[in-house]
Formats: sequence, C-alpha cells, structure tokens
Amino acid sequence: MSDSASTRVSPRRSAADAGLSPARARQPAQARSQERVEAALAAAEGLVAELGPEQTSIPEIAKAAGIPRASLYQFFPDKYVLLACLAERHLSAVAELVEALCLRHADASIESLSKALVDAASDYYDRHPVAAQLVLGGPHSPSAYGTLAAAMARISAAVRGALTARQPAPKLPARPDVAALMVEMAFACMRHGYLTEGRITSAVRREAVRAQVAYFEALVAAAGR
Repeated sequence: MSDSASTRVSPRRSAADAGLSPARARQPAQARSQERVEAALAAAEGLVAELGPEQTSIPEIAKAAGIPRASLYQFFPDKYVLLACLAERHLSAVAELVEALCLRHADASIESLSKALVDAASDYYDRHPVAAQLVLGGPHSPSAYGTLAAAMARISAAVRGALTARQPAPKLPARPDVAALMVEMAFACMRHGYLTEGRITSAVRREAVRAQVAYFEALVAAAGR
C-alpha cells in the first residue's frame, strides 16, 4: 500500500473542490486496539520530529511502535490519515487554549484579546515542532485539510463569541464570516513566520495582532457609518 499522496490539496481549496474523498481513520472498538492506535500516534510524533512528515512512513511507524504493519493499516489506510489524526490532536489543544482565553478576556480590549490569542497559539507551535510541521507546514492531504478546516471553524466561533459579547456588541457579518477572516489573518502570519524562520518571532506576532486590530476597527467604523 502506498504512503504517497497522489494529489496535494491547496490550503485554499476543499477536498470536495479538488474532487477528492478524504480517507478517514477507523475508530478502535477494543482496549487493545486503542492501545495500538495510541502507540502508533506516539511513534509517529517521534518520527515526524526526527525525519519530517514526508520521510515518515507506515512501515517505520509500525516498527517504532512495535505493531504489525497489517494491524496499523486496519485503522489508518495510509500515513496521511494517521498524520491528520496527529494534527487533529494538536489543533484540538490549540482550540481549547483559544476557547479558554476568549472567555477570560471577554472584557479586554481587542488588542489585548488578540495578543493573548496570538501569543498562546504561537507559543504552542513553538513548543511543539511536530504541530508546527503538520499544521503550519501543511496541510499534507485531503484528510489534513478537513481537520484544519474543522479546527479553524471552532476557533473562529470562539473568537466571534468573545467579540460579540462586548457592549455595545459590534455587528460582525457572517457572510463572509469576518471572525473567521480575523483568525485566518493571524494564522497566515504565524505560518509565514514558521516557513521563513522556523518559529513565530515576536515581530511576526506583532504583525498578526496589528492585522487583526486594524481589520476589527475598520469593521466597527464601517458599521457606524
């Protein structure tokens, strides 16, 4: 079974747009199977950190985890599905951070809220190089694109909730989803920092905050006209 992805999906295109049906991981039903899946994900984390996602393979993951290759294929049809599951775990952790901070900074200024969110996400990616490779350096497959899109929607909903909780509540259009656009702006800055410097520097973080604040203030000004 091949580990190569026959088609790379652009971050700006959905799997459906590309005419692809992303493969999905099969959920383990038994405790022993769950243990094998956890071992595989832990092994994949170490291999991606050492070799990178392109050089990581199902055979290497199975060997490192001490799992028969055939057993691994029962849950992950190819390595990209496995890596998407790994990315999903990291993205869920980032989303949880964002949700907690949105509640904690609901009354803060937009600049303080933006800085808290950008710093928290950036710190996570800087502390977890595998997350940075799979998320900021990806997506690497249709499965990974779907994982990223779902996480971005969750994060955008949290940001929208924090912004609309203000008094007076700003009018934030849902089409296009301006909260999602704000999140995408910060993500683009973080991605640029990672791809160009290998980490998200303080200068890149400042630009992410600047972009979000300027966009939000322009929205508020436009709504008041």
